[in-house]
Amino acid sequence: MLINAFCIDYFVLLETNCVKALMYSRKTFGVWSRAACLLLLTASCHRNVFDEGYYKELVEVVQPVEGIDKAHQWELTATHLLSVDVTTSLNGMKRLQILSANPVFGDNATILGDFPLSGAGNEYVGFAAPGVATSFYAALVDDEGTYTVKPFSAGQRNINFSNPAATKARVEGRQLERQAFSYLFEDEMPQPGDYDFNDVVLRISQERPAANQLILNVTIAAVGSLMQVAAAVRLVDVKYEDIKQVTTLDGTTFDDDYRKSALPFIGGNSLLMKGSSGEAVINLFEDAHWATGAASYASEGYIPRLKYNVLRAKNSDYDMVSPRTVSYVITFENPALLNYFTLASLDPFVIVEYNGVFMETHAVYKYRQETVLHDYTQPDNAVILPWALTVPSASFRYPLDGVNIGYAKDGAFFGAFMTAKHSFGEWAANQKAAVDWYNYPSMNQVY
Repeated sequence: MLINAFCIDYFVLLETNCVKALMYSRKTFGVWSRAACLLLLTASCHRNVFDEGYYKELVEVVQPVEGIDKAHQWELTATHLLSVDVTTSLNGMKRLQILSANPVFGDNATILGDFPLSGAGNEYVGFAAPGVATSFYAALVDDEGTYTVKPFSAGQRNINFSNPAATKARVEGRQLERQAFSYLFEDEMPQPGDYDFNDVVLRISQERPAANQLILNVTIAAVGSLMQVAAAVRLVDVKYEDIKQVTTLDGTTFDDDYRKSALPFIGGNSLLMKGSSGEAVINLFEDAHWATGAASYASEGYIPRLKYNVLRAKNSDYDMVSPRTVSYVITFENPALLNYFTLASLDPFVIVEYNGVFMETHAVYKYRQETVLHDYTQPDNAVILPWALTVPSASFRYPLDGVNIGYAKDGAFFGAFMTAKHSFGEWAANQKAAVDWYNYPSMNQVY
C-alpha cells in the first residue's frame, strides 16, 4: 500500500500495517528533521491514510514566512471597468487605448488596454493593472498616431472626451510597450517547494488586432526545474464553443518537432482544448525544457534537463538562453466577449507528475483548486505560501536558483525581496502591506 506522506526530506513508502518503511533523501531544507518525518509516518501508519492536519502543521515549519495573513488572496492586480463616451471626439479615431502614462508629454507609457472603436457613442471596456496604480490615461488614436488623451483616476468609471482639457498631439517615433504579467511557478505540488519561484517563469501580454481577435504573446523566460513540466492557459468564463480557431502568428509552436518520449502531460497537438468545465484552454507546451528552444536530443528519446536562465553562469547544470516567445491568435465567435477580456481573465497553469498523478499548479490563487485537464483531489493548503504567483510586471526580477523569495521569521528578513517596508515577507503577513514589494529586489539575488 502506498501512502503519500509528503515529507520534504524523506519520501515514505508505507506497506500495509506499516510492516516496513523505506525512506530516501529527496530534498534538504535544514529546518526539517527526521523526527518530524517520523511523526508524519506514525500518524499515517496509525490510520493508513494521508493525514492532512499533520501535513499542514509540518508545512508551516518549513515555509519561510511566519504569521501569514489568513485571508491572503495573493493578488497584486486590480481590474477596472469603464464607460467611455467618444461621441464628440471620434473624428477618424480608430482605437481606444488605456495607458499608464501620457505619451504626448514623452512619458514612458505602457498599453494596459487596446480596443478597436465600434462607432460613435459609449464604449464599455475593462483592463487590468497593478493594484498600486492610482492614475491612468484614456487615449483615442488614429491611423497616423495622433493621440487624444484624457487622464482619469483608478476609482473613475465614466470618461467623456468632450472635455477640452484633453490633449491632442502626434506621438512620433515611439512604439508603446504592452503590459505583460509574470507568472512564477514552483514544481513540487503537493510538497512545499524551495520558494525561489523560478521552476517555470512565463510572461504573457495581449493585444487586439481586430474586433474578434486576441493575440496572447507567451514568453518562456526561465526553467529552474529538473523535471518535465507542461503548461496551458485557461480562458476564464470563455466556453470552448466561443472560440472559432486558435493559430500562431508565425505558424510555429513551443512543441514543434517535439518527440513525445516522456509522459504526455497534456496529450494531443491541438492548440485549443476543452477544459473539464467546458471552458476554452490554450495548449502551450508538453515540456518546458524543450519549449525554451535550447534542448536537443543527445540520443534518441532524451532531452537534457538543464536549468535555464536561473543562474548568471553556464556550466554542466545551468545555461542561459534568449527567452522564447510564441504568439497565439485566438479568433472569437462573438467580439463582444473581448471588451472585458483582460490579463486578469487568464488562468495559466503548469502540470507536473507526482506519484503517477498529473497535478495542476495555477498561477492565480483563487483558481488553486481547479482541475482543468486532469481529475484528482488535493488538499486545500490554505494559510501557507502558494506554489505560484502572478506579478503585474513584464520585467520582474525573479530569484536566482535556490534563493528564497523572501524569508521573514523571528524579526529576521532576508532573501530576494527583503527591503524594509517593501518586502515579500511583510506582504505575506499582511496582504495590504508592502504591495509594491516586487519593485524592490536585492539585485545580487535575482536574475
